[in-house]
Amino acid sequence: MDWLVDFLSGYGYLGMGIGAFIAGSVLPMASEVLLLLFLGMGLNPLGLLISATIGNTLGGFSCYYTARLAKREWVERLFNVSHKRMERARRIVQRVGVWAAFLSFVPLLGTAILLILGFMRVNPLKFAFTMTLGKFARYLIVVLSYTGAVELLFK
Repeated sequence: MDWLVDFLSGYGYLGMGIGAFIAGSVLPMASEVLLLLFLGMGLNPLGLLISATIGNTLGGFSCYYTARLAKREWVERLFNVSHKRMERARRIVQRVGVWAAFLSFVPLLGTAILLILGFMRVNPLKFAFTMTLGKFARYLIVVLSYTGAVELLFK
């Protein structure tokens, strides 16, 4: 995975967006680590926050629309998501509805939640709003913990 981080670091904000897209899809990658790397390189925290949120949200849409178009058994096998994890995600979605998309950043479970929401064909606009809100909040916490609120607002 080091080669991918090295490659993406040469592309700045676009690299952050691509890395976040990969992490938001079903592929395993820690976009928070990439975000910290870019922050350490001195890139603008607000620009990184925006590119990470957009990339990760688009990656989440790849899960949602894959599930909308495919059979559950096929998706579980193809993406190696256990039936147990899918059932846990389904129970969460049944309790909180589309707001479960806010939790899409949670490792392992987040992908299953996005897939279940796709299978259930929830409203794409509501899905986009709640998922983006959750992903933005997660990256905001990472950026603020690295830079502090003052630097984010005035840099």
